[in-house]
Formats: sequence, C-alpha cells, structure tokens
Amino acid sequence: MSGLALALVLAGAVCHALWNVAAKKAGGGAAFVFLFNAVSVAAYVPVTIWAWTRWPQHFSGAMWFAAAASALIHTFYALVLQKSYREADFAVVYPVARGTGPMLSVLIAILLFTERPSLVGWLSVGAILMGLFVSAGGAGIWRGGAERRRLGLLWGMTTGAFIAAYTVLDGWAIKTLGMVPILFYAACLFIRMLLQAPFSLRRPGELRREWRAKRAAILTIGLLSPAAYSLVLFALQRAPLSYVAPVREISMLLGAFFGASLLHEEVKPSQIAGAAIMLAGVVGLAWA
Repeated sequence: MSGLALALVLAGAVCHALWNVAAKKAGGGAAFVFLFNAVSVAAYVPVTIWAWTRWPQHFSGAMWFAAAASALIHTFYALVLQKSYREADFAVVYPVARGTGPMLSVLIAILLFTERPSLVGWLSVGAILMGLFVSAGGAGIWRGGAERRRLGLLWGMTTGAFIAAYTVLDGWAIKTLGMVPILFYAACLFIRMLLQAPFSLRRPGELRREWRAKRAAILTIGLLSPAAYSLVLFALQRAPLSYVAPVREISMLLGAFFGASLLHEEVKPSQIAGAAIMLAGVVGLAWA
C-alpha cells in the first residue's frame, strides 16, 4: 500500500470520525438525514463541475446502476446509523460497525475480485480487526448486565453490513467499471436526495425544526461526510480494496478519542489496548 493511498485513507478517517460524533450528538431522524444530504449535494456542485472538465465521462447503463444501487444502500445506512446512535452508546456502535464493515468487505473482495493479500497484509488486516474487537469490549459484551452493550453490538453489526455492501459496490464501480470517483459520488449524492425528497418534502415543518435545532450538525455532516468518502474512493484507485477497507477503520480509534473529549465518554483500558493493536496493523499495511 503506497504512502499516498495510506494518507488519503487516514485523512478520510479523521473526517469520518468527526461527522459521526456530530451525528451522535444530534440524534436526528429522516428529516435530519435529508437535510445533511442536501448540504452535501450543494457543496459538491463546484467539485463536480471541476471534475467533469478534467475527466469527462459518459455513464453507461452499468454505471448508472452502480450509482443508483450505492445511493439506495447509503440511504438505508444513514437511517440505520442514526437509529443506532439513538438506541445505544457511541462507544459500542461505532467500533462494532467499523469492524464488521471491513471484515465482510475483505471476505467479499477475496471471493468476487480474487484479491489475494500477502502474508503481511493478512496479519495486518487481522491485527486491525482484533484491535476493533478488543476496543469494543471483547468477550465481556456477553456478560450479565450488558443488555445495552449487546443492543449496541446488534445495531453496530447491522450498520456494518450496510458499510460492507456499499464498500464492495463502490469498489466495483471505481476499479472494474473505471468510474471517476468524484463523478460517481456526485451521482450517488444526487440520487440519494431524489430518493429521500418525496418523503421529506411532505413535512416542511419538521425540516424547518430540524434545521433550526441542529444546523451546526447538519452542516458538519453535510461537508465532512462527502469529503471522507471521496478520499477513500481516490485511495481505491491506488490500493486493493482488501487493504483500503480495514485501514479506513482507524477512524474507530479517532472516534474513541473524539468521543471522550467531545461526548465526555470514559476511555477504558481495552480501548487503549485495541488502539495499539490497530496502529500496529496500519503500520503493517503501509509496508505490505
């Protein structure tokens, strides 16, 4: 994995962790998701125009299918994520979701794309996933009195399944179909807004209330979410999906740090140990 690809993924991880903290604090619903997606679309217009002048691309039927399918999966992902943050603790949902996603992504990438990580790559991927497991609480999540933690595990794994689905689909669009990352993501954003509009625009009062109460979070997510994913899409052009998917989950480490400082959550020893294991995995992938 090249240094540039690693830098792109890590920069995306910082943006990702920050917007997830904002999402947890906001605790919004469908109207909230529609509003921050509208901000993303507006912010992406000049980026899309710039990309089109540099890399004009004709969208084939397969490309439109990939964009529409990704938009649909991302819409459900956003709704499930907000539901997860309302139902369970950030410190459980976030690491479990970010761990389940790459674990499934790597398995699917190997089965569908015949990617074969090296021995160092396998060990590094395993280290990152082990670090995520330890940070989530390990086997202690099944002990008595941990019902809320188990609820977080369930919602986190559900969220992770959507993460794996769009990661693999987007990897196929970028690597196999040869889609320009910015143009692909722009199409996804626009289709997502179209999918949500019929339901959200019927409740203008709710939209106004959400905007007044959660404007800062809407703007934060609307700007940082597309920035985070665009960086990952560019990384996919330069590194195998089976490496990119796990490395981007270093955002879990950043999420724990931001959660402690911004959400006033306690940082447990298991999170520190898990962070150390993940960092070892990231270093390993940088050399793989």
